[in-house]
Amino acid sequence: MAGGWADLPIDLLVEIANRIDVLKDFIVFTCVCTSWKIAAPKDKFDVFSPQVPLLMLADKDNDYREYYSLSKKKVSSIFLPEARGRECCPSEGWLCTMEDSTGDMNLLHALSRIEIQLPSRDDLMASNGLGDDQVLWDWTVKAVLSANPSITSDYILVVMYHANINRLAFWRPGDLNWTNINISVDRMGDIMDMNYYKGKFYYVTVGGEFWVFEVPGPTTPKLKPTVESQLLYWCEDDIFRHHSVQYYLVELSGALSFVIRYACQFEDHRYKTYKFEVFEVDLVKGELKMEPIKTLGNLAVFLGSNASCSIESSKFIGIKPNYIYFTDDWHEKFRCLDGAGRDMGAYNFEDGKIESIYSDLSLSHICPPAWIMPFRIM
Repeated sequence: MAGGWADLPIDLLVEIANRIDVLKDFIVFTCVCTSWKIAAPKDKFDVFSPQVPLLMLADKDNDYREYYSLSKKKVSSIFLPEARGRECCPSEGWLCTMEDSTGDMNLLHALSRIEIQLPSRDDLMASNGLGDDQVLWDWTVKAVLSANPSITSDYILVVMYHANINRLAFWRPGDLNWTNINISVDRMGDIMDMNYYKGKFYYVTVGGEFWVFEVPGPTTPKLKPTVESQLLYWCEDDIFRHHSVQYYLVELSGALSFVIRYACQFEDHRYKTYKFEVFEVDLVKGELKMEPIKTLGNLAVFLGSNASCSIESSKFIGIKPNYIYFTDDWHEKFRCLDGAGRDMGAYNFEDGKIESIYSDLSLSHICPPAWIMPFRIM
């Protein structure tokens, strides 16, 4: 061949790319060089779509992870040994992973295998003044990125983890250790969910308290040794008196919204979701609008152990408007059952009916199914 691989005709490259049926091979194809990346069809495997979540199926204790596409109704398998046997909390197309036996933690791109090393679990506990002998049990509940590390190095990672009680800590590129975030544990109870919205992190507690904190980015000198959270509003409505509920914070049409997930609990410790309610958080007045939102309109919402998100359904094939897609995230019950992953579905916000999103059983004690946002691979 007279020229190099980069000199192959674009029509030939497109033809080759269209014949690839395995996701991992497609990723390799896009990484050969710029011309091959440009030739790759933008809708193949949903890899180049910045807003269509893939369902990352449960860990099978091998070196491969399976992803189910709602658009294509098929499963693709990729080689991802870095996620084997690890807790995985998705955000912005990345996984915050933790290995239970060693405590090693990483940020792992869910499709390309790119890794960013994080301080260990020991450092995470030390940020709160804890040692191994002081923690009865621990696990990572949720990880939220302020921005996609594939696009910028100016991002913040905040983890919500359970070490006897729920706690918060953050890390920024260049930091040697985790930094504790001060929260009023004694008065507020467990944190139920957390999300990033317009430059700040928000979280809601089991007792109906809405809190906010701001972390300086890695390019900004850290002025204080810790970050303080501030109480926005304490809602004493009866909706916070229910049992077997989960709370979520998600951005809907530019506004921060609050979602309640109701479930039935059975004698064998299993849960079954049966209803959702959505409210808008008024950040100007510091109040929570208690009148339920009647419709999500064209939006589809994705909830679970991932950082909650929404998309405009009309832009994508296979995504239904006015639906809430949810995965099993009853963390406190993971170890009591044969693995989490049963309580998944798509909730029709108009008539309250729940549809199946994945026909097979996908269970794991360590890493059950979760939504992944497959952002463009750099």
